[in-house]
Amino acid sequence: MASDRSGTTASVSAQTRNRYDRLSRTMHWLFASAILYTLVAGYALHIIDDSHLWHIVSITNMSIATVLLVLFPVRCVWAAIRTSPAEIAGVSRAQGALAKCTHKMLYYLTGLVLVSGFLMVPHGYLLFGLWYIETPFDDEVITQHWFDIHRYACYALAGSVALHMAAVVKHQWISKTNVVQRMT
Repeated sequence: MASDRSGTTASVSAQTRNRYDRLSRTMHWLFASAILYTLVAGYALHIIDDSHLWHIVSITNMSIATVLLVLFPVRCVWAAIRTSPAEIAGVSRAQGALAKCTHKMLYYLTGLVLVSGFLMVPHGYLLFGLWYIETPFDDEVITQHWFDIHRYACYALAGSVALHMAAVVKHQWISKTNVVQRMT
């Protein structure tokens, strides 16, 4: 019986070393789903003709982004102080360095998209249709400047997310490194 317990404990301990902690995994999937939604919704706003639907999608988009904006500093601080899981066996140093660079780029671009998205909104908005959130600029020149930054940052973020997802597919199903287990 003792060997079963020690075997189980060793197995759980090894699994823990190969996975991100619960807060990191929760934040990853919360941000991943919200970023995918807001990217799709943001682009959809350019083709939605129905003003009522446009308003609903826009308010939902801004509201979700506002929640992310509040959580983003927590995620960044936690990423800086947490213990990362062990390196993936079979992944070269160059690929590991590229992965770290891509993750940093995802963080920087996410921050830029969130901040520029907030700053580009003139006249404020209703958070989930309930609470008024005032934004700092009403001047069209200033908000247009932030809109332009937001647009290009969204393009770059969408490309980085696609790159990240392609790397996951490659490592999970082609190289068979079981990388998905680290975030589940």
